[in-house]
Amino acid sequence: MLCREYLGRLLKVQVVQPAWTRLSSQVNIEKLEAEQDTTEVTEDGAAREKEEELQRKRNKSRLKEADFRMLHEENPYPEATFWHHGTLKYLRRTFGRYGAASNVDPSICWPVKAELEDSMEYERVKYPETVTQMVQRVNAENAEKVRSDKQRQEDIVKKIEKNEQWKRELYAKIAKKEGEALEAKMRKDRLVEEVRRHFGYTVDPRDDRFKEMLEKKEKEQRKSLKEARKKAREEEMVKKLMSKQAKTPTAPSE
Repeated sequence: MLCREYLGRLLKVQVVQPAWTRLSSQVNIEKLEAEQDTTEVTEDGAAREKEEELQRKRNKSRLKEADFRMLHEENPYPEATFWHHGTLKYLRRTFGRYGAASNVDPSICWPVKAELEDSMEYERVKYPETVTQMVQRVNAENAEKVRSDKQRQEDIVKKIEKNEQWKRELYAKIAKKEGEALEAKMRKDRLVEEVRRHFGYTVDPRDDRFKEMLEKKEKEQRKSLKEARKKAREEEMVKKLMSKQAKTPTAPSE
């Protein structure tokens, strides 16, 4: 019974390790953890390289990496390769094309201060009017358009009303032209007949003598018509002068 109690007390006694032993154990644990992390990173890097190599072997198109990525709707240049890849324009376009997969910060899509100032200056130059002025101008333009449309409709109505008069004038002008043409033809026929009577026998119209005589008769006819028109104008002028004198009141004689 006493042996058992003694053994129980011995088991309950805590074993105290020296300080240098505890420190060594702690250093060994940290070293093992660091080595484990390094091993994991190395394994991840090797696995990544292996996966990349496998993907390269699978790529039978022989396209460049950038072209291959572009073909599969991916960002062709995840890392900046050329000088313009760091510009705002390129980064914004890349984000707009590939979205979050482009790994571009979407905050750069917001215009910077200089761009905002340029945009405001552009708006001031292109649209110098205020909203009120623009509304007034548009209202004035609409009112002018309504007025011009109304005027045009009124002109159309007036022209439709005058349509019958214009048709009568047109028909009269056509009849006058036809009458003048018919009269000219009749004069020509009379001249031809006069030439034939002059020779006393039938002459071929293609004969030179016939042509000369016809030309002479035409000149005489034109001259007579010209004198007749001149005489008619003189008579018309005399009538106007006489009517004007008749309308003018005579001064009373003293």
